[in-house]
Amino acid sequence: MSINIERFELPEWYDDNLMTLLVVNQHSIYLYWEMCFEQWKILDGNQLVVNLYELNSDGVDPGNRLVRRHTLPPFTGDWYFHNLQPGRRYQAEICCQQNDRQLSIMKSNIVAVPPAGPYQGLREVEWRSVDGIGDMGTPAKAPAETMKELVNTMSFYMGIK
Repeated sequence: MSINIERFELPEWYDDNLMTLLVVNQHSIYLYWEMCFEQWKILDGNQLVVNLYELNSDGVDPGNRLVRRHTLPPFTGDWYFHNLQPGRRYQAEICCQQNDRQLSIMKSNIVAVPPAGPYQGLREVEWRSVDGIGDMGTPAKAPAETMKELVNTMSFYMGIK
């Protein structure tokens, strides 16, 4: 039985709740999300907001700082954040705005934006000797077999006697 793969198409909608944050470069990240149809029905008429947080060094509250907040147009599924600080960690969250309160709906994964350039600081180097390593950096050990033993073994495997 053969399957014609040209007839298959990727679905436009998976009807699932998911949210993924991806690094574009050291100054930009991309946020993608999808909400199931039931979630959209529940949120119908409510204003959605996306918040971007810069995480502190250990990634737990308190200390996470809100760096961006955007009101989302209806049925938006992605967003770019530009002009971010390199070398920081970020997490996004979608909230439902109700009066003066925000109710969290979904949170993204945490991403680490790369630094702006290579590390320029000084590092202390500590050299250590390792037992069993010779001057050239290879293990110092004697061959286990003589040439005659090696040839006899090879001919056995090759079917030659």
